[in-house]
Amino acid sequence: MKSVVCTILFALAFFHQGFSQDYISAAAQFKEEVAAFAQIEVNDEPVVLFTGSSSVRLYKNVSQLSEKVRIINTGFGGSTAYGLLTYLDQAVLRFKPKQVFIYEGDNDIAARRTNATIIAHLNSIFQRIWDDFPETQIVFIAAKPSPLRWDKHQQYEALNSAIERWAKREKRLKFADVYSPMIDGLMVREDLFVEDRLHMNDKGYALWDEVIKPMILN
Repeated sequence: MKSVVCTILFALAFFHQGFSQDYISAAAQFKEEVAAFAQIEVNDEPVVLFTGSSSVRLYKNVSQLSEKVRIINTGFGGSTAYGLLTYLDQAVLRFKPKQVFIYEGDNDIAARRTNATIIAHLNSIFQRIWDDFPETQIVFIAAKPSPLRWDKHQQYEALNSAIERWAKREKRLKFADVYSPMIDGLMVREDLFVEDRLHMNDKGYALWDEVIKPMILN
């Protein structure tokens, strides 16, 4: 636990030494897309929320994963953990969710952000959610492997392992391992992706369904 805290504090210190402007500029590009979330109706019914980058935004059948609870999708663009933190009020908190599925880390790694920085941003996201809704369960969807970014797979695996260990210590945090079933032997399964070799096809999302559906709090 001590090592995780030290890692987070180091990342935060690094972040505040003049590097924040790049993060702010990258997040700003999603302002209009996020503004559209204001059109989603908010009422008193329990909500399960999915948010994060394009792998969630393109998860077209996610609202059909349960017939017992309302599922809302606020995935946006090629967001990063810092981007989600920037728009957390609009994308998450206004819906008062009882459960939040988060997919971030994929674009962070592609943008050459360290795992320590990603974890620091995720920690800020988690704590802000729990500050407002202490009982809300957060499910981190593992950063998926892809043929396009396979050269970075070791960093993906290290990030996923760190958050999986975190989830074992924090009862309000769960880890959805979509990474392992997307691997065949020592390589990522090419048949799960569309032509860009980054985004998933229906077969890829069907695999996600198998992992995620049993985790939804109905």
